[in-house]
Amino acid sequence: MRTLAAVTALLFALPGAAHAEGGPDLVGSMAQMAGSLMLVIGIILILYYLAGRLLKMPQGNRGGYIRVVETKHLAPKKSLMLVEVGGEYLLLSNSGEGVTLIKQVEMLEEIEVVPEGVGGLVVPDRLKDKLAALKGVLPRREAPLAQLRKSGGCA
Repeated sequence: MRTLAAVTALLFALPGAAHAEGGPDLVGSMAQMAGSLMLVIGIILILYYLAGRLLKMPQGNRGGYIRVVETKHLAPKKSLMLVEVGGEYLLLSNSGEGVTLIKQVEMLEEIEVVPEGVGGLVVPDRLKDKLAALKGVLPRREAPLAQLRKSGGCA
């Protein structure tokens, strides 16, 4: 809105300057150019909105028979994927050359897929052990208020 107001103010301020320098043709050309620019930008915005509404791809597995259980990236353009298809689990290799079946995996228990952002923070056991070891090595620092009370300071 501010840019539209600025363009409008500029167009109204130009006639005096246009008559002094380039004549009345300059004002008409500037107005025609500004109108054309606004028309083109409006068409672009309308097409962007329509493309977003009409070309939107469905998100998630809404009752589908295929789901990717897990993906492990090994290198750029190379990964392993565990895919469930109709109750069977397949281990697939995904690379630049294509997708190939490595083997069919027999699962004894059902794998539950938890969507991202659900549940609490998961901290690996090795990290927990290292943090506990560091906690035991570092000396405890007392709060400044407790230090003042021990030293007999005013607080």
